[in-house]
Amino acid sequence: IYMKFFISLLLMISFYSFAEDDHHNHDHGHDHTNKEDSKKDKKSLDAHVHGVSILNLVQDMKQLSFEFEMPGFDVVGFEYKAKKKEDIKKVRNALSILGDYKNMIYLPASANCKEEKNSAKVINEGSHSEFISQYLLSCEKISSIKSIEIKYFDSFQFSKELNINLIAKNKKITQTINKQDNIINVDGYFN
Repeated sequence: IYMKFFISLLLMISFYSFAEDDHHNHDHGHDHTNKEDSKKDKKSLDAHVHGVSILNLVQDMKQLSFEFEMPGFDVVGFEYKAKKKEDIKKVRNALSILGDYKNMIYLPASANCKEEKNSAKVINEGSHSEFISQYLLSCEKISSIKSIEIKYFDSFQFSKELNINLIAKNKKITQTINKQDNIINVDGYFN
């Protein structure tokens, strides 16, 4: 009972931003310029190391919640708020990439997963920036997922490592992966 409460709590926290700003849910065809958020959205950016991002992955029944937290440098090659045309173009392109979970992860077709919600934004605070993307997927055959391929490294050349925090019905793990070792083994995790 405590585990179910803990998972529910994590899901509520993780998707607070979906409920808070629901107009960010979108088809992938419109402009993402309104995604540049200021420090009003987050009191303080967490300390981060360039090249190292975080993936929080939580299962709730047949739903999977993915949240990527990435230093701005890893995504666009700089940390400051984009003001020059070239930098603004890089941020827009990154948000477009982040707006489609298929650019970040690959799940087997046999799981029959459908995206329910997504969000992609950049937070700027002082001389630092962070990109955050979230995806909520419902999978009809979640137990058929034996591994998850992380495509994040293909999308962002400055990324080196991804620290993964996974909470599933049957297991809780933390691990670090990289471009050469980009598969998360989840055989038997999701039922």
